[in-house]
Amino acid sequence: MQKISNKNAYNRIAGQWAENRRRSFVSRMVTDLGDRQGPGARILDLGCGCGIPNAAYLCDRGFRLTGIDAAENMIRIAEGLHLPDARFEVCDILEYEDGEPFDAILAWDALFHLPYEVQDTVFLKIAAWLKPGGLFLFSHSGADGEITGEMFGETFYYSGLAADVVRRLLEESGFEVETLVEDYRERDTDKGLVVLARLK
Repeated sequence: MQKISNKNAYNRIAGQWAENRRRSFVSRMVTDLGDRQGPGARILDLGCGCGIPNAAYLCDRGFRLTGIDAAENMIRIAEGLHLPDARFEVCDILEYEDGEPFDAILAWDALFHLPYEVQDTVFLKIAAWLKPGGLFLFSHSGADGEITGEMFGETFYYSGLAADVVRRLLEESGFEVETLVEDYRERDTDKGLVVLARLK
């Protein structure tokens, strides 16, 4: 399948996306992640978008947040929030580097935008960014393969792996899966897969 530039598409819809996210809610999975962090915990938000609502919520909890996203216009909006103890960076997930490990990593509606051919290696990369015992919360498609979809008049690329493959890859990357929910539903949202894993 020919890859579509999600970065360009997200840059074009950044304003609409931010307006939509202002009306969204923080998932109880994200609030539970926050409940398990100590004061001043360092959290990495992969594919943070415009910083609403997840980054804003985590900063309000007093955590030190690093948010990365490939779309410059999304990061510009996130920086405009002037969140305390937050640093935002224009960066592709696959190219990110940081010398100090994080207490927790969040990837909400982000990993399914990665190319299919890297889906089986990304968890090992993420494990290297976490402290031992650190938590990794993410949503994913829960289905194997590649598709495209429409949003705000733009075409986006998605890819994913089956839930049993995701579990196996996490375990091979040093994680213990604490929660894995297929067809996760909360209020008016439906996610193919939501996983909370802890680095051993």
